[in-house]
Amino acid sequence: MEGFKEAIVTRENGQMKITYQGENLGNVKVYRSLSPDFSEAEGQLVAESDNGVLEIPFADGENRPYFLLVADNGARIRTAERVLQFEGMVNFRDLGGYLTTDGYRTKWGKLLRSAAHDTITDRDVVYLKNIGLKTVVDYRSSTEVADNPDRQVEGITYHNLRPLEEAGATNILNVKMTNEADAISALKGINRTLATSAQANSVYAQLVRLVLDESNLPLVQHCTAGKDRVGVGSATLLLALGVPEETILNDYLLSNDNQVKEDKLKQGKFSNGQLSEEVLKMFKALAMVRKEYLQAFFDEIKVKFGTAENYLKQGLGLTDAELAQMREMFLEKM
Repeated sequence: MEGFKEAIVTRENGQMKITYQGENLGNVKVYRSLSPDFSEAEGQLVAESDNGVLEIPFADGENRPYFLLVADNGARIRTAERVLQFEGMVNFRDLGGYLTTDGYRTKWGKLLRSAAHDTITDRDVVYLKNIGLKTVVDYRSSTEVADNPDRQVEGITYHNLRPLEEAGATNILNVKMTNEADAISALKGINRTLATSAQANSVYAQLVRLVLDESNLPLVQHCTAGKDRVGVGSATLLLALGVPEETILNDYLLSNDNQVKEDKLKQGKFSNGQLSEEVLKMFKALAMVRKEYLQAFFDEIKVKFGTAENYLKQGLGLTDAELAQMREMFLEKM
């Protein structure tokens, strides 16, 4: 089929590099804006090419550009950097641009994910305001929040939703781990719990209903490292939008390129600082993601609910109307 297959933005030597693929595109013009939903009439023409690569100077560190590519054959595609550039925060990513099973793409600049916001800098505060962030959903436990509270930014609303911590209950994150195998088993178990526990299902239903309110957007969800609790939250949103499981798994694996420092996961665990090689491997397994971790979530959904749609409707209690509204708000076909 003619049109764009993909368009990926990377940053190299002070420039934005856009690499695109498609069929019978001819010359491609690229327009830039600080708004994610702009038309070419509203954007600035910044480059054009017919060889699959576009390079655009961009040194503004306080704003985030979005790009619209328009081909001679009329094909169009939006794109942006998937990983946002912050000074004091890692793993801050956009869920835009993902292709659904029926040919739509998720919109950019609406649904975001990240690690914790406890170390953001003054420059990061400006950046968050400039992208128009409205809502932060924090999945961390009460202990995690007490140890490293978010730096809250004026004008942003914060929600602390705890998928692994019921009121008065033991936090599942307190599971005893002494080696790499323990860590792998624990993370798979956590993702299975996030698929089926009433507490987790309630939290992710709240997430969906938060994003269905336009006044809450853009919204970012985070935990400590921005990978497992956020991984399930992101998977839930993308499943509701019809994004294939394999695409969701690939998005999850991007956390390996944007990891929180292992030291953050070690806080308060070993006061004397003496860590054996096996314990170091354990923390590495905790800091990274593996396909099998999130796959455990998908597998558990299939065991308990049969299908992703049943998970959304039976597990989370979402209605056909809410799911249709999700698609209307967060998908576009170009």
